[in-house]
Amino acid sequence: DRVQLTEIVQRVRDGRLRTNIGNVSTLDEAVRAFNSTKRRAGKMVIRVRP
Repeated sequence: DRVQLTEIVQRVRDGRLRTNIGNVSTLDEAVRAFNSTKRRAGKMVIRVRP
């Protein structure tokens, strides 16, 4: 819904909502990254485009 998306964007801009990214991997590395035995805090991001 557009109203909710606008609220989320505003919270990010105001610093009231932050993402916790633990790892960024390329699409080629995605399987290896998900199967890693290391545990990381935060979410995994898979970069599709270079």
